[in-house]
Amino acid sequence: MSGLILLIGESPQAHEPLIQNLKSHGYSVLPVRTLPEALVHLRNPAFTVAAVISNVGMRRQQDLDTILEICASRPHLPLILAVNELHELHREFHTSVRGLHILKTPLAHQDSYRAIREVIDSARSSPEQDRDGDPDPELPTRILAADVSGPEVQHYSESFLSRVGMADVPVLLHGETGVGKEIMARRLCAYSSRANKPFLKLNCAALPSELIESELFGYEKGAFTGATIDKPGKFELAQGGTILLDEIGDMDIRLQAKLLQVLQDGEVQPLGSRRIVKVDVRVMAATHRDLRKGIEEGVFREDLFYRLNVINIVILPLRERPQEILPLAEILLHRHLPPGVTAPILTKELQSAMLEYSWPGNVREVENVMRRYLVYQDADLLIQELVRLKSTTAAQAEKAPERSHTNGNNGKVVTMGHLEQNSRQAETKLLLDALSATRWNRRQAAAQLNIDYKAFLYKLQKYGIVETKAKRGEIGA
Repeated sequence: MSGLILLIGESPQAHEPLIQNLKSHGYSVLPVRTLPEALVHLRNPAFTVAAVISNVGMRRQQDLDTILEICASRPHLPLILAVNELHELHREFHTSVRGLHILKTPLAHQDSYRAIREVIDSARSSPEQDRDGDPDPELPTRILAADVSGPEVQHYSESFLSRVGMADVPVLLHGETGVGKEIMARRLCAYSSRANKPFLKLNCAALPSELIESELFGYEKGAFTGATIDKPGKFELAQGGTILLDEIGDMDIRLQAKLLQVLQDGEVQPLGSRRIVKVDVRVMAATHRDLRKGIEEGVFREDLFYRLNVINIVILPLRERPQEILPLAEILLHRHLPPGVTAPILTKELQSAMLEYSWPGNVREVENVMRRYLVYQDADLLIQELVRLKSTTAAQAEKAPERSHTNGNNGKVVTMGHLEQNSRQAETKLLLDALSATRWNRRQAAAQLNIDYKAFLYKLQKYGIVETKAKRGEIGA
């Protein structure tokens, strides 16, 4: 056995390929999740280790302080620090730490494996200290391997993202499906003071508005049929942390009003309850829609847009970041590589086919294609698929203009947003007319419309139609 490697990383599963590679070269690996946890081991003089690898982002001053303490406690121990990009915090290393190895290639990359092994093997074969017992003063900070971008979007600088992350203000993320909006949100959260608090996500397009409401705000027992217990909402569960509202552009406009109230007052009221809960939650929102267009069409509230749009981050589609396609493919290929299996090579012909393809599914599609490649183990077969997909995508793009239909009103394009809005307005008017004709007797109004009473109540709730106290007074007079 060549020695023990201490591997620091928040996601041990993501480091499994590296662990297997090190084990195949005779090393054993002890994975830990945090820098303080690693420091506990290293403070023990009886703990013998060949090297430390850290894949924890240097987000705050305490992270830097912990790394410096690790270096001070084990001055001759090789410390390999994986970073996405050098920024202000790392500049201190060049004067404060000697012999630190900064790795800019992602840990899932083959170049990382080689660089790490070279550092460890070199350290084991060289003297640990000079005759005075001090670390070699000529051993400078080293930058290892190639600068390969990770799956996240890299056109924003690390210093910018760290400032946004620590600002604790709402962030609106724009980008096509699959570009990595959630990855960006988690990355910003990791820089913030809320990094160690809950990070919860809710997809506003995946659930009916009634379920979204109960998921966000919670409910009390008996609030509606099936509510047999009290259930806290995500705002309560994320207390002190962050909520990502994915596909915010698909949220029902009635629910948008309640969300706006929460953002303004920092309070939520569970369904069926008189209890008011104070919440301290940072809200991030993501969408692939044009929200300004949604405002014009009446399907998105303008005041909510400006409340969320403090920081606006646009994540470009992958076709506009062609330099990231091949490095990203390599990373994702090794991420899904089973232990003990050799990764298939991205041949020059396959690389050309990948660069010529537009990747409408963005990062998610690249990941799926690389997973297929691990199954096929045949570059020619994958090239044929990409050529076929390219032809299909081009044909769909040509037909897209033909699917646009115009109405008779000055030739304006009728969108799904218009249809949904018109349908809502028509149904709301029908319900209000029936209620008015029956003096707000809901059972009679349901009978008049020839619909089930429960279905009628559901529609009243859906469109926010309530009987006010003033209306009751008019009826009772």
